[in-house]
Amino acid sequence: MVAAAVVVLAAGPVPLTAQAGPTLGPIKSFDVAAVRPITRQDRVPMQWQPGGRFAGGLPVLSLVSIGYLVPVYRIEGLPDWARTTLFAINATAGRDVAIEERPAYYRGLLVERFKLAAHVEQREMDVYTLTLARSDGRLGPNLRRSDVNCDAAIEAARKRSLAGERPDPPAPGVRPTCGAIGGAASLTGGAVELTILTGMLAGALGRPVVNATGLTGRFDIDFRAAPPRTGPGIAGSRLAELPSLFTAVEDQLGLKLVQGRAPVEVLVIDRLEMPAEN
Repeated sequence: MVAAAVVVLAAGPVPLTAQAGPTLGPIKSFDVAAVRPITRQDRVPMQWQPGGRFAGGLPVLSLVSIGYLVPVYRIEGLPDWARTTLFAINATAGRDVAIEERPAYYRGLLVERFKLAAHVEQREMDVYTLTLARSDGRLGPNLRRSDVNCDAAIEAARKRSLAGERPDPPAPGVRPTCGAIGGAASLTGGAVELTILTGMLAGALGRPVVNATGLTGRFDIDFRAAPPRTGPGIAGSRLAELPSLFTAVEDQLGLKLVQGRAPVEVLVIDRLEMPAEN
């Protein structure tokens, strides 16, 4: 199944990258937290409100990923119900919670309500290295350097987030400013760092993607490819008309994905319990 489009703002949490290791601490506790299983029809989007109020409906897998700052393909040992059962969470921290603090509260919720225990191990994994495709360093037509200063946009987005405002998606055909919108193997970004690109590619491939391009700064990106992992029904669809991800990376961006093996830190779940409903 193809993932739905998602907006990534420059002021949001640090993108999950291939190089970053899982974060085990610190852990912070909500003053009050109610957790109960729900059906997919009752699911609500995650949202923080002023005063540290948090609500959302999601599986434990997603909560572990955003709490420990690790992509889902680097999480080992989760029971099946942690991937399939949705939980409604309503909690309050009793104060405004900065964006950078929020993962610590997710970790606290997992430890206190789901009795999670975990550790980090280094394991040899298949990885992809992102390199320049051309010897002269020339980039593709859909990867262009941007000189936009995003400081003001980042600060404005941070204030909106603390006020509990959800970001508005850009109008169709309009490039986001200092952010990106994308899907399973697509990305439209304005003045974004390449961590946004490597995060999208890693999610599409289900493997870490290490940036070895040497490129720094911000870029405008337009990328569309056929998702490498799709369910039945892709044949004859518009997705089938798109180039493969590897071809699109080279033709559209002037970059190249090279397969290899490397040691990667993974989060290993030692214990996880179904929470008691309250």
